[in-house]
Amino acid sequence: MIPKISKHILLDVLPENKKTLFFILLLAGQLTFSVSIGAGETDFKTYRKVAQQEINRQIEIVEEDPLDFLSYYELGHAYLALGRHEEEVQAYKEALKLNPKYAQAHYNLSMAYDHMKKGEKAIHHMQKALNLYATKRNHQKIRTTQRQLKRFYMSYPDEEGSVSSEKAQTVK
Repeated sequence: MIPKISKHILLDVLPENKKTLFFILLLAGQLTFSVSIGAGETDFKTYRKVAQQEINRQIEIVEEDPLDFLSYYELGHAYLALGRHEEEVQAYKEALKLNPKYAQAHYNLSMAYDHMKKGEKAIHHMQKALNLYATKRNHQKIRTTQRQLKRFYMSYPDEEGSVSSEKAQTVK
């Protein structure tokens, strides 16, 4: 009868063994990390090809069910992967036509406008997202949205005049 060998190693970590154990774990981590990076690398052509395939797949899904706002939202995400922000904006707008209270679509639309340097629209949709998150009491999203709004106010100081100064001051 052959005894079953465990893959786990139990060590008593004594003060004199700590440095050695740390070095062994560090070395094991480096080897694992370098192997995983080598296995997961893709070149830019492959990335673009996969991203385009995702866009095509999302377009097919939208064509099958044109009233599904999440399909348009996912199509916007697919366009984002290739930096096609004009198409991304159109997809998010379509999602918001179908569901105007979808806060994440407002948030992503705002970010797309920011990529396109359209500050007024970016601020407008980020404020809508903030209001919707506040209604849902999603505090993590509220904080994230407030940080983005603050960044937008700093990036687009000319646009702040179109927004009430009270809101600009409360976003900290």
